[in-house]
Amino acid sequence: MSVFGSLQKTFVADFFRKLFRVTIINPENEPSEENAKSYVACINHASAWDPIIIGACMHRPLRYMAKAELFKIPLLGCLVKLFGAYPVKRDAADVLSVRTSINLLENGEVVGIYPEGHRAKKIPPSREVPLKNGAAMVAMRAKAGILPVTVITKGYKIRMFRKTIVVFGEYIPFEKLEEFAKDCGDIGNMDLYKKIMDKVYGEILENYKKYDTLNKKQK
Repeated sequence: MSVFGSLQKTFVADFFRKLFRVTIINPENEPSEENAKSYVACINHASAWDPIIIGACMHRPLRYMAKAELFKIPLLGCLVKLFGAYPVKRDAADVLSVRTSINLLENGEVVGIYPEGHRAKKIPPSREVPLKNGAAMVAMRAKAGILPVTVITKGYKIRMFRKTIVVFGEYIPFEKLEEFAKDCGDIGNMDLYKKIMDKVYGEILENYKKYDTLNKKQK
C-alpha cells in the first residue's frame, strides 16, 4: 500500500483537488469495494500529474504504472512513488511490471493504466492515437473490471490553479468483459485485447466530447 493510501481520506486529497481546481463528473460510477474487489482504471494520459490528480478523486488508493524515467526526476520521482507508482519500461516488453499489475489486482487493489502508453501527441485525444493492450490484458488475466476515466483540461495541458475535469465513465465488470469476449468469437488474445481497448477508449473519447466545456472557444 502506498503512503498516500493511508492519507487519502485526509487533507492530502482535498489539497490536490483544490490545487488543480478539480471538478468530478459521475463520481457514482466509481465502484465500491462491495461491487468490485479490484479493477483497472483506464485513464487518458494528459500529464505526469494525472495519477496524483486521479488518486485524489478516488475513494480507494490507486496504484499505477509510470515510466521508469519519472523515478529519476528529483521531487517528482519521490512523489509518484509515494502515490503508489511502480516503474514500467515503455520501450521494452516489461514482463515484471505486467506481472506486478496482475498481482496487485488479484490482491484487491485498483491499478491505473494509460491506454496510449504515454502522453498523446494528438490533442485533443482521438481515434488516431495508437492504443496499447496492457489494460485489457491485465484485466482479463486478473479477472478484474475496467473503469474508463477521462481527464479534461484547458488547452489540453494540466497546470496548477487551472481547472481540471475528471469524468468517471461507466464501469465494465469482468462478467461483461467475458460476455464481450464470447461475442467476439474464436479470435486470438491480442485481437480480443485490441477490441476491448477500442471499446473502452471509445467511451473515454465520448466523455471528452460530452463534458469538455473548457476548450469550446478554441474549436
